[in-house]
Amino acid sequence: MKKTKAPENKKFYFGSLYQWALASFAVVTLPLVFAIIYAVIEVSHYTEKSQQTLFQTVNTTESSRIILESLVSMERSVRQFQVLNDPEIFKSYQEHRKRFVGELQSLKKTTRDRQLQQKLKAFEETENQLYQEILIKAEDNQVNLTETDLAEFDSLSKQARELLAEGEKRAAKEATHLSLIANQVGEKLMISALASIPLALLLGLIFVHLLTRPIKNIGLAIRNLGDEGFDQPISVKGPKDLAELGQNLEWLRQKLNRLDHEKQQFIRNISHELKTPLASIKEGTDLLAENIVGRLNTEQQEIIELMKMSNIIINDLVENLLEYQRSISTPVELNIVQIKVPSLIDRIVNEYQLPLKSKNIILAKKIDTSMIKADYDKIKIIISNIFSNALKFSPENGTIGITVQSRHDSTQIIIEDQGPGIAKNIRHLIFNDFYQGKSPKSWNIKGSGLGLALVRHFLEAHGGQIKLLPSNESFSGARFCVFLPQQRN
Repeated sequence: MKKTKAPENKKFYFGSLYQWALASFAVVTLPLVFAIIYAVIEVSHYTEKSQQTLFQTVNTTESSRIILESLVSMERSVRQFQVLNDPEIFKSYQEHRKRFVGELQSLKKTTRDRQLQQKLKAFEETENQLYQEILIKAEDNQVNLTETDLAEFDSLSKQARELLAEGEKRAAKEATHLSLIANQVGEKLMISALASIPLALLLGLIFVHLLTRPIKNIGLAIRNLGDEGFDQPISVKGPKDLAELGQNLEWLRQKLNRLDHEKQQFIRNISHELKTPLASIKEGTDLLAENIVGRLNTEQQEIIELMKMSNIIINDLVENLLEYQRSISTPVELNIVQIKVPSLIDRIVNEYQLPLKSKNIILAKKIDTSMIKADYDKIKIIISNIFSNALKFSPENGTIGITVQSRHDSTQIIIEDQGPGIAKNIRHLIFNDFYQGKSPKSWNIKGSGLGLALVRHFLEAHGGQIKLLPSNESFSGARFCVFLPQQRN
C-alpha cells in the first residue's frame, strides 16, 4: 500500500501550549501584582505622612517646651540682674534669649500651620519689644523694670504655655487623624484584595476554558471517529501544538476514510464473488440430493445433508456481509408492507430445518395471528439472525422458544434458547460491528460478527429496539426481546 505523508505544518496564529500557559499565568497574576503594588504605595504614603506628622508634632511640643524654659530663665536672669547688677547675669540673660530666639525661629520654619506661624510672629514681636526696652534700660548696667515690663514677661510665659498646651492638643488630634487614615488604608487594601482575588479567579477560569476547549475538541473528534465514522472533517483551533495535533488527526481521518472505503469495496466485491460459486454449490447439492445423477447410499446422503447445512450457514454470512455493506453505504430505505408474522416465522424455520434436525432441536412457539406493517426483507433478516444465533448456541436435544405478542401500537417478539447465555462483561459489545463471541465447538463455521449489528441497525430504522432479557428456569441461555412499533402509511 502506498504510504501517505502526514500534513505539513501550516502558519499558525497562536503560540504554543507552553506559551499560552505562561501568558495565562502572567495575566492571572496581574491583579494580584497590582494589589500588592497598590498596598505598598498606600502603606508607604501612610508611613511617610505619619513620620512627617509625628516629627512636626514632637518638634512643636519640644520647641514650645524649650521656649517656655528659656523665657522663664530670661525672666529670672533679668530679675537677678535688676537686684545684683552683675554683668555676668545679664550676659546669662542674653544667652537664654539667644536660645529662645533660635528655637522660635526653628519652630517658625518647620511648622506648616499658618495660624501657629502668626501666633509665633506676634509672640516674637512682643518679646523683641520687651528686649529693646531692657537693652535701653541696661545701658548703665542697671535695669529698673516696671510693673508693665514684668507683666509682659507674664504674658509671654502665658503664651508659651498656651503654645505648649496647643502642641500637645495638636499631637493628640494628629494621632487620632493618623488612626483614621490607618483605618482607611486598611479598608482600601481589603477592597483591593477582595477585588483582585475574584478577578484573578475569573481570568484563570477564562484561560482554563481557552486551554481546555481545543483539548475537548480533540477528544470529541476522536470519539466521532469511533461513533460517526470518518466523513466529518476535523478542525482544531487553539495553541500551535494542539492545532498541529488536530491536523494530524485530520490526516489520520482521511487515511482511515480511504481504508474504510477500500474495506467496503472489498466486502462488496468478495460478497458478490462468493454468491456465484455458492449458488452453484447449492444447485449441485440439490441435484445430488434428488438422485438426478444416480441413487446415493446412506453415507452419501448424510454428506449431502452436511453440505446443505454448511451452504445455509455460508449463505447467511454472505447475506449479512451484503446487507451490512448496503446499510453503511446508503441510508436505510423501508418498503412498508403488511406482514403475517406466523407465515414469516414458518418460512424462516423451514430454511433451518436441516440444522434443527441435526441437533434435534424442539421449537416452543407461542404466536398469535399478528399482522405488522414493516419492511419484509429487513424483518426477515432481524428474526433470522436472532434465530440462527439461538440455533447456533443451543445444545443438542434443546428447546428454542419463539413468542409473538401484539398490542395496539407495537409487536413484541421473544426468541430464547437453553445455551450458555451471554456473559455480563460482553453484553455491551454484542451489537457492535464485527464483534464475535466464543462459538460453540459443535459449530464448525465462525460467524462474521455482523448479525446482531444488522439487527440493531434495521430495528432503529423501524423505530424499534432490542433488549437482552434475564434468563429464567425454562430458558437459561440468551433471551432476546424485539419491540416493533406499528408503522403508519
